[in-house]
Formats: sequence, structure tokens, C-alpha cells
Amino acid sequence: DSMKRCLSLVLRVGVALGCLVYAVWGVDFSRLLAVAASFPLWAVGLFAVLSPLSAVMPGLRLRFLVDGRISGGTGLKACLLGLSLNNILPARLGEMAKALYLRREADISLGRSLEAVFWERFFDLNALLALGAVVAALLGRGLVLFPLLAVVGGAWCFLVLLARRPRTAHALVRFLPGEGLRLFAAEMLELLEANLRAAFLLRLALWTLAIWAGYTVLYGIGLCAMAGFAADPALVLTVFAVATLGFAVPGAPGGMGVYEAATVLALGWFGVDKDRAFAVGLALHMLQYLPVTVAGLWVLAASGFSLRALRRQADEAPRDRGRPD
Repeated sequence: DSMKRCLSLVLRVGVALGCLVYAVWGVDFSRLLAVAASFPLWAVGLFAVLSPLSAVMPGLRLRFLVDGRISGGTGLKACLLGLSLNNILPARLGEMAKALYLRREADISLGRSLEAVFWERFFDLNALLALGAVVAALLGRGLVLFPLLAVVGGAWCFLVLLARRPRTAHALVRFLPGEGLRLFAAEMLELLEANLRAAFLLRLALWTLAIWAGYTVLYGIGLCAMAGFAADPALVLTVFAVATLGFAVPGAPGGMGVYEAATVLALGWFGVDKDRAFAVGLALHMLQYLPVTVAGLWVLAASGFSLRALRRQADEAPRDRGRPD
């Protein structure tokens, strides 16, 4: 197990360093600083303030996903907590922290809270796949969407199997190791099966559409008002899609290096020189990373959780079915 963790760490660090080298290779840092200094302070401040506030709509979606058992403010805190810990910890532990926070605040089982996180992340992947397809069509370029298509398509196939042949889907649970994990997986499948209704999926799709529209507006502010690019929807959508796809690549927590490389690549397709592209990518990344991380760590401190306790509970989660609904 320790060997696997070491190999995973080496892979992530290698990817991050490789992307960072690509992003900074040949950059004139004196010009980079001049580009960054040209950004209007009001636009920089607006983007920095709106970055954590962009979690308001996802927080309301979480409220919908737990049947209104939390307030919108609690949903916002859960999202900031998850984003913050994903920024500083490996292996997407922020998602587990979000589920543990929801379990306590909504007074639901861990399986129920993990189900909410699953639907949230799964529909975000669907939105990213759709956005990537739109950008590929607009640019006439082939984006690397096949791995994402395989993940999303495979998940939909399993959900269709769960809806049409629930006994077959539940039978697969017996191949999992450990009685606790099998019980936990069985609970998750029961919860997922209960929500496989057209009305639920449509409402979740509308929530997700509204959220991603908000993200697009945020990127529009960053690229047009702050970085000074023309209001070109193709440019905004492309940078948003490619930068977000970059987060799916295993790398350093918070997408360090990967985000900047993805932004340089995307802006390069529109003829933006590397100095300016790297300055924009670094600014966009830091103005999202820092406010969101600080806000999430404040939620962590106020919640009474600790990183050690969260790690321990994450390791024990498959053996703990949690409190009943």
C-alpha cells in the first residue's frame, strides 16, 4: 500500500513539474510581470471576491440533493470545505470531507451524503464533457475527451443497468472485499436506485446548467475585464473547458502547474503569446485558489473538524455505514 502511494505521489509530482516546465519554458519574466501589473485592480478584486461566491449555486444544489435538510449557507460551506481541501490535499479527500460535513449538518447517513456528492460530481463531469464537445466543434480541434467519455459513459451504463436490472447491479456487490464495504456499497446502490427518476435527473441537470453558466461568467470577467481580451465566447469557453479538463489530470493538489499549462495551451490557439498567456493563467489560478482555500480552511476551523480526524474517518468510511436517515 505504501509503495502504491509513493508511486502515485511520484506520478503526480512528475506530471505537475512537466506541465510547469511546458508553461514557463521561454517565458520572459520581466514582461510577465509587466502584463500582470497592467490588470485593473478593480477587476482583480472583483474576480477574487466572486471566486468563493461562485460556490453559492453549488451549495444550493447540495441543498436540493439532501432534500432540503441543510440551508443554502451550509451547502456553501460544504462546497468551500471540499474545494479548499482538494486544493491542499491529494486524492480528492475534499469530497470525502464534504460528505462527512453533510452527514453531520444534515443528520443523514454517510451513504446518503456520499450519494449527494456522487450526483454532484457526476453531473459536473457530464457538463464538462458537453462543454468540451462544444469547444471542439467551435475550434475544429480534437480535444482529449475519450477518457472522460469512457468514465461518463460507463457510469451511465451502470445506472441504466441499476434502473432496468437492479438485481444484476446489486449482485455485483458480492465481488467487493469485506463485509463492511459490501454493506456500504449496497446502501449506496439502494439510494442511487431510488433517485433514478426523470424528474430528479432533469432538476439536477438544470441546477448544473445554472452553475456552469455562472462559472462561464466568472471566466468571462477574468479573461475580458481583468486580462483585457475581447469578449469572444469561443475564447472564454475554450479556456474554461481546457483549464477544467486540466484538473482531471493527476497532478499536484490544486492543479498547480497543470492549470497554467492548460491555460497557456488554450490561449495559444488564439494567437496569445506565451508571456501573456502564462501571466493570465497564473493570475486566474491564484485568484481562485487563494480566496477559496482561505474560506474553506475557515469553515474547517469553525466546524471543529481536524485534518487528522478527517483522514481517519475517510479511511474508516467503507466500514462505517453511518447513522440511519
